[in-house]
Amino acid sequence: MLIATHYREFFSNIISRVLHLIALIVLLLGSQPLKSQDRLELGAFVGTSYYFGDLSKGVPFANSHLAFGGIGRYVFTDRVALKGMALLGTISGDYHGQDLKYLQTTDNNYSFSRSIGDVSAQIEFNFMSYDHKFISTTTFTPYISAGLATTIYNRIDTDIENSAGNTSFILSLPFGIGAKYKINKYVRIGAEWTVRKTFVDDLDYVGPGSVDPSNPYGFGESTFTHNNDWISFAGVYVTISMLKRKTKCNDGIK
Repeated sequence: MLIATHYREFFSNIISRVLHLIALIVLLLGSQPLKSQDRLELGAFVGTSYYFGDLSKGVPFANSHLAFGGIGRYVFTDRVALKGMALLGTISGDYHGQDLKYLQTTDNNYSFSRSIGDVSAQIEFNFMSYDHKFISTTTFTPYISAGLATTIYNRIDTDIENSAGNTSFILSLPFGIGAKYKINKYVRIGAEWTVRKTFVDDLDYVGPGSVDPSNPYGFGESTFTHNNDWISFAGVYVTISMLKRKTKCNDGIK
């Protein structure tokens, strides 16, 4: 409990400082007029994280926890951009064996909670022209995104009794939806929901117990497609644009 309280206070302090900084920047830049497209955006993300797996309820946003991090976007055109994100969050779940009368075990109280990191690179595809170089009204668009990511967590070795675990970097495939809006020349805001398919089934394993989270119902069967854990992040972000795009003159003179 003391460790959990410490992490909550730490995360709250970080988020508070980030939000104060963002608010200050927005106030300073809020009066700027809309102008031509910029090449690079950098900012902060805050929202929630949760997981789908053997010990989840199968309901989106169940067991959600605070997540935060940084976001960067490199703009190629008014339709396509490359987005990078570095996020920190928490996932948790518990075992609902007490609701399954056919199970033979009486110890059905297995639960887990662990911190995770996530670094991703994704391509964004805008549904509408966004921040066009010559059209000042292109200030909003929904979008979809997909790419590659690595999820970072403390992996417990199931073959070693009382394993302390070690930091592991695993592949995941992120994809999601979102929307973004250009407030003025510098400030952009947005919201998005992404899920990450991992290729492991031990995100919910935190040590030996009477319940095996990779086979919680005792069926003794698993498949590559089914027994993989999923992670989701959802939240809002604010970015500041910079590095103005070089634009050719349209008067016919090169």
